[in-house]
Order: sequence, then C-alpha cells, then structure tokens
Amino acid sequence: MKQASSRQGGMPANWLGGLYRAGLVALLLFGMQGCATYSSSFGVIENNLITKQYDVALKNLDKQKDDKKEHVLYLLNKGMIERMKRDYSASNASFEAAKKEMDSLYAASVSENALSVMVNDSTVSYSGDSYERIMLHLYMALNYLELNDPGSARVEVLQIDEDMREFAEKSADKKKIEDAFALYLGGMIFEELGENSDAMISYRNAYNVYKKYQSDYGMAMPNELKSDLLRMAKRNGLNDEYRRYKAEFGMDVPAGNGADQGSLVFIFNNGLAPIKREKAINSMDPKSGTMVRIALPYYESRKNAAMAARVTVNSLQRNTELVENIDAVAKKNLDIHMPAIIARSVARMVVKAAANNRAKELARNNNNKDDQLLGMFGALALQVATVVTERADTRSWLTLPGNIQMASMMLAPGSYSMKVEVLGPGMQVLAAQDYPNIVVRKGHMTFVTQHYVTN
Repeated sequence: MKQASSRQGGMPANWLGGLYRAGLVALLLFGMQGCATYSSSFGVIENNLITKQYDVALKNLDKQKDDKKEHVLYLLNKGMIERMKRDYSASNASFEAAKKEMDSLYAASVSENALSVMVNDSTVSYSGDSYERIMLHLYMALNYLELNDPGSARVEVLQIDEDMREFAEKSADKKKIEDAFALYLGGMIFEELGENSDAMISYRNAYNVYKKYQSDYGMAMPNELKSDLLRMAKRNGLNDEYRRYKAEFGMDVPAGNGADQGSLVFIFNNGLAPIKREKAINSMDPKSGTMVRIALPYYESRKNAAMAARVTVNSLQRNTELVENIDAVAKKNLDIHMPAIIARSVARMVVKAAANNRAKELARNNNNKDDQLLGMFGALALQVATVVTERADTRSWLTLPGNIQMASMMLAPGSYSMKVEVLGPGMQVLAAQDYPNIVVRKGHMTFVTQHYVTN
C-alpha cells in the first residue's frame, strides 16, 4: 500500500522540509567556513616572525592546533618556528609528528573526498604537497646536522629519495620528481660520514638537476657544487670526469682544500614561501539560469628585501649563493597539479548545477502554494550556498623560506667567531649577527643555519 502524501496534489511535506533543511545546512556550512581563506589567517604570525617573537608566534599558532583538517600544517609551522628559535630537538619532534600524520592521510578518506565534490577541496584534511614533504625531510636533516647527528640526517635524505620515487609512480607521466638541493645536501651528508662514492653520486645527481633548474627556473648552478664536484672527482680518482668538469666550469679545486682542514657550511633561509591566494569566476549557466562559480588557487610571492648574506670569518669572506628557490618550486608544483584542480572544480560545478536545477524543478512542480514557496526558498538557499562555498584551497606551509642560500669555507681546525650580514639592494646591510665559538673539526663539516624574515 502506497504511503499517502501529507498534502494532496503536492510533493511530500517531508521532502519539502528536507529541501528547506538542505538549503539551510548548506548556508550553515558556508557560515562555518567563512569568507576568509587559510592564507589570510596567517598575518599575525608573520608579523611575529618579522620581529623574531618566536614564543609569541607559537602561542598564536596554538590557536590552530584543534583544527583537525589543518593539523598537519599546524605541526609543520610549529616545527619551523621551533627551529627558527634554534630548538632543533623540539622542531624535529613536531616534524616527526607531522610526518606520521601525513603518511596516514596520504590515502584520503572516501567520506572526505565525497564532501569535497559537493563543497570544495579545503574540506579534505591537508596531507601536504609533494614539495612540502621533501622540504620536511630536508629540514629534519638540517636539524640533525646542527645537533651533530649526521647519521640521522642520512636517514632523512634516503627518505627523500623514497618519496620522490613514490610520487613518480603515482604521477601520470611516471617521471621522478627531483630536488636539486636535497640531492646536494645528501652529498654533503654522505661525505661527512666518509661515504665518498655515495657523495659523488649525489653531487653528480644534483649537478644534473641543477642543469634542469637553469631552464625551468632560470637558476644558475651554485659555484659551491662545482667546487665539490671537482674535489670529490679528484679524491675518488675519477680523472676523466675531473678533467671534464674542469673544462666545463673553467675552474679547478680551490686552493686551501687540504685534507687537514674542515669546512664551515652556512645555510641562509631567506624570507617566506609564496602565499596561496584565490581567483574566482562567477557566471550564469545559460541553460538553467543558475549561477555557477569556479575558484582556483594561485601563488603570490611575498616581498623580501634581503638579496643574500655575507659571511666573515677572520679575513675570509663569502657571499651566499642561491641553492633552492622554494618560491619557484611551489609555483611549478601548483602548475603541475592545476589540471586536476580544475577538473575537480568543473566536476563540482556540474554536480552543484544539477542539484540546483533539480531543487528548482521539484519546487516549481508543487501544486500547493505554501509548499511551493517553501521549496523555492530552499532551492534559493541551496543555490546561494553552492556558489559561496566554492572556494579555492589556499592551504600551504607558510613558514617555509622563500629561498635557501649557502656559503662555505675551508678552515683549519679550531674555534671561530663568524659574522653574518644580511644584504639588501645595492649591498646595503639590513641586519648583522655574530656567532661566537663555532668549532671546526679536521675532515668534518660544521653546519650553521639562520632564518631571516624581512618586513
């Protein structure tokens, strides 16, 4: 026996109530999400970093720790701020927690993916972009190096290689994602551990990727790497390769690179990574008269007055060189993912338009005027919500530097005082910092890193 409608000649009242509630729920979702994107909520913390108020920055960041969908970003930013204040053990604890959560989220849940089809990409828990996962391992390795634990740093660079292979397996063209500085750092770590053959392989791989960087990012190969290639080729007895590099680079192993010396490696983390913004297009679907919206992310570079850093130890002086352009890498990575982002946005537009059209049709076909009015209100609320909830996913690791620079110098074993001057346009000194009691050991590398965030 068929169930009777509660209103003769009209649609079932429970369905109309459902449509009404659907519109209200959709509007509520928008209200909960708000107009602000993730990137727009970071201004206060950025100001804390400019003024080096790292403890205050951590307190402000703690306001985000209960957001489950952004918890990975909370941990990544927490770890980076902790390393800015030189608490490397705490930094790696936060990074390790982020790594575990990223691994568990890498296979996204079915329920979250279904919600992203109806609302937007930011409804899915953030698991980190591919370049961010590489940077996570890289900064854990740098933390271990500053903690004088090159063995643990070695584990991190090996995990970078595993991640790059995994990303390649899941990419459409099966091309291995490669990061030049990660490979270069890996070579330095292998050399520090006395694994000269592996060091040579990593330096060689870094050389090949930096050659690609020249065309992809307009970035020159670091002179430091050229010196390391020449030195390591000579040390490993690779005479033909040594002569080839010597001819290509127009240089030889710098004087003073004796086996009885050590090296001081200074890594300058300059500025902040680009910030994701949203660009949106609103238009009317001519077939249904329904408003549709597509919102896509794009990266906006953050202004940075610092050009380089000048490192002075006794009478020796070096300017840092660019070894990683995170700003350019992030933008390139987004370009690679953009076809998939656009496809998801178009799919949502189709699904939302179909839902809106169905809601209008059912409301119009109702014979009861009260129910028709109720249904039309629900349909209108649903249409408004489907438009305003279409937001770009602007989440990213915002405490990464805009670029990484490096300078190194060979020194006799001993204790040194190092001065670092941050240079702006025209070699103007923007800031200076002294590092006393830097110990250099025979046959080893001493790593010192600095973060600088300019207004």
